[in-house]
Amino acid sequence: MNSLPKFEFDRERQAIDLEGLEAFLVQTEDVSSKDQSVDAGEESETQIVLRLLDQLYKVGELVRETSEKLVLANERLVSLSSQVTAQNKQMELLAHYQAQAARIGGLEHSLAMISAENERLKASWWRKIFFWIK
Repeated sequence: MNSLPKFEFDRERQAIDLEGLEAFLVQTEDVSSKDQSVDAGEESETQIVLRLLDQLYKVGELVRETSEKLVLANERLVSLSSQVTAQNKQMELLAHYQAQAARIGGLEHSLAMISAENERLKASWWRKIFFWIK
């Protein structure tokens, strides 16, 4: 079974760097609330940009959360893969042990026959004669 490459997740490094975005959003909200002389068209553009930046921030959070879940799933997959490998080795050993158990059964039968023959040969002379008469 092929081993999967180990993916290492750096929690400090994000796919999208959103550092400073909160300060920018606060600054933009302050500017939009202070600037009453701006016409309605520009104000709606500012609101659209703010909404898009907020959505971008939420997408970044979702990407980070999904990335963490993916790392955990990959670790679980590696763990399960090692368990499957261990079970495959155990199955190979099981087949080997079953063959040995079958061989032991045959050896036990041979041992019983040899023990009976040995007892017959060790018997006293009058039992030997009785055995031959039967």
